[in-house]
Amino acid sequence: GEAAGGEARNDVSATALPSGHPSISADEPEDVGDGAQVAETESTVERLEARRDEQPGDVRVLLDLGEAYFMAERLDEAEQAYSQALETEPGSTAARVGLAMVWHAQGKSGRAEEALRAVLEEHPDDQDAHYSLAIVLFSNGEIDAAKEEWQTAAAIDPKTVTGRRSQSFVDLLDDGESSSPHSSD
Repeated sequence: GEAAGGEARNDVSATALPSGHPSISADEPEDVGDGAQVAETESTVERLEARRDEQPGDVRVLLDLGEAYFMAERLDEAEQAYSQALETEPGSTAARVGLAMVWHAQGKSGRAEEALRAVLEEHPDDQDAHYSLAIVLFSNGEIDAAKEEWQTAAAIDPKTVTGRRSQSFVDLLDDGESSSPHSSD
């Protein structure tokens, strides 16, 4: 998508995201992943599926299963797990954010952005929603808007994993701006 309002675009590309990041994993060479990681992910999925079968109404299990399916690139199943979590707990922001990221990975970035903005309208301090919206915006080439979302996520709580990751992206983008031959564009 085009950056709104004549927003400046930096020369940092989506390939600057760290290896293994869900929004770019499809562009990575096939031999990047190691077999042990794939086996571990599948083992986690199997374990969580068994827990879901034992405790079908446990939202935490459904959220963990959605994430495991997402990491295993089983997007339809991830969408189903997050949707089930939302049926069980209709206001679950974690399920809404997870579902939005599944839609993003499925190529439905507009739908993902809309869902994340809706979460943030209700919960302006949701760190994961800001972080996830930054990923969607970054993938759409809206670098400055993504940086703002990462800055917001980092400021909410800089000590969490999400806060530290957000700050890392801000720092990466700041480094990209200062070293870019086109930074005055």
